[in-house]
Amino acid sequence: MKNVYLIFGNESYLIDKELKKIVESNNILQDNIIKYNLDEVNVSLALEEASTISMFDSKKLVICEGCTFLTGENKKEINHDIDSLIRYINNPFDDVYLVFIVRKEKLDDRKKIVKELKKLSTVVECLKIESYNLNNYLSNYFKNNGYNISREAIIFMINKSGDNLTNLINEADKIMIYKDDNKDITKEDIDNLVCKNIEDNVFSLTNAIMNKDKKNIINIYRDLLLLNEDPTKLIVLIANQLRLILQVKLMVKNGYKQKDMPSVIKEHPYRVKLALESNFTIFELKDYLIKLHDLDLSIKTGKIDKNFGFEMFLLSI
Repeated sequence: MKNVYLIFGNESYLIDKELKKIVESNNILQDNIIKYNLDEVNVSLALEEASTISMFDSKKLVICEGCTFLTGENKKEINHDIDSLIRYINNPFDDVYLVFIVRKEKLDDRKKIVKELKKLSTVVECLKIESYNLNNYLSNYFKNNGYNISREAIIFMINKSGDNLTNLINEADKIMIYKDDNKDITKEDIDNLVCKNIEDNVFSLTNAIMNKDKKNIINIYRDLLLLNEDPTKLIVLIANQLRLILQVKLMVKNGYKQKDMPSVIKEHPYRVKLALESNFTIFELKDYLIKLHDLDLSIKTGKIDKNFGFEMFLLSI
């Protein structure tokens, strides 16, 4: 097997899983794992480490994160020694595993170093699992660990926890620890154990805004404050939710069927269903998005305090 790896994609859970696989399959000790951020240091330092023989004749793993130079992003702070890198990957050390991690969806295939890495290394693509495919992934995760769960319970779990794979796996692990003596997982178990995600709180807040329910707006906002959620983050999340609703409304206007929408816009069917049930008009959605944009700009330019500004926005509903 090649000792040089190129792991890229926008799904951190799958990337970390691949790293763990490399460590465990090659029996690499934690003390022999060295990490570099190549957005901060030259690749030559990682190559020097990879070329250093261990005193104890044990395997070594050199992990290179932040490899922006392998993408199309224009970062020129560091002039990486590409020639040395190409020479090394053509003749890597036997007991050293050199891993380049790019936490981006795409590489720049025009670059010579990318072409060489793809030709000479083990390439692993870790792209985000689209929301509509999460059901099978999560179901298989439970099954492979010896647990039984219905499709309805899986959908209920995703609806409650959200479609972030890392969060879902963490919640799944928590449920399996709790259910160690009983391998059948029910919706009641999920309801009792899985934390409601921030997106659901934001959707509830968006619905309260839609219904102009000021009492509910304030109650939900207070709950979010107790979770230490930053108002600027909430502005972005609410705007994203409103954009989704607007997108769905426009798709309906253009003749799309509900069953086709999730795959087209890469959203979970549950989110599409909720968006379709919204009573916002297209005009209202555009108006709120403009107000949120103006508020965000005022906060970032220091014209208004973020907490005061967001509360005033909510009270103006």
